[in-house]
Amino acid sequence: MFKWLTYLTALPKLLGLVREVLELVRHAEDLLAGGKRGEEKKALVLTILDTTIELGQKLGVPEAAGVDRAKLKAVAGELVDALVSTLNTVGVFKHGGP
Repeated sequence: MFKWLTYLTALPKLLGLVREVLELVRHAEDLLAGGKRGEEKKALVLTILDTTIELGQKLGVPEAAGVDRAKLKAVAGELVDALVSTLNTVGVFKHGGP
């Protein structure tokens, strides 16, 4: 019975996570565009990661308990920057002025 209550208390976080992922997918191009909109979407990616870890901790997932959330966000931010830079460098996405 107690396990069901834990899931019920985590439901708002889970719904928020789904909403954030849908927002990111809906505006995925902005992440690659760079500039202000790209930074907003990068922040959204980092928020999604943080919410996921928080949700895992709330649900008692053992792997989530040991995650250093600040370090995860720092490394993930660098990975997003590197991915966007690589995609723009190889010409997969064409952004910016002429």
